[in-house]
Amino acid sequence: MKIKILLLFLFLPVFAFAQEKSAGEIQAKLESKDFTYDATVAYGMRGRMINLTAGYKMVVTPDQITGDLPFYGRSFQADPGSSDVGLKFDISEFEYEVTPRKKKGWEVKIKSTQTGSDVRSIFLTVQENGNASLRIISNGKDAMSYNGTIR
Repeated sequence: MKIKILLLFLFLPVFAFAQEKSAGEIQAKLESKDFTYDATVAYGMRGRMINLTAGYKMVVTPDQITGDLPFYGRSFQADPGSSDVGLKFDISEFEYEVTPRKKKGWEVKIKSTQTGSDVRSIFLTVQENGNASLRIISNGKDAMSYNGTIR
């Protein structure tokens, strides 16, 4: 029994290391505009922190950015009869810029140039291990921040 436990502890770090992404892999995904951001924690502007269940994400492709993220805060405009309270967006016209950070990692700035889009700007701070923080500035809602990972 002790040998099994010892073997488990010897091989456990190998399995954990195999799941991490390399910095080069993350950088290639960011520069090619081909990644998914999975949100795990949401922060409202009024100090509220919410742990999220799986399924909240932002998908970036060269042609389009789509997002289905929760929203906790004040909305300054609403569509009559709408029960949608999330931060859902589909942007096909945007400016995209990736810059390296001084303390390792990258900053991604996305500015929507699409008329009628509720999302004005998206800021993504990515670490070399794939962890990332996301901030979305909207035209009609409070800004929201999220923590999550890049895949």
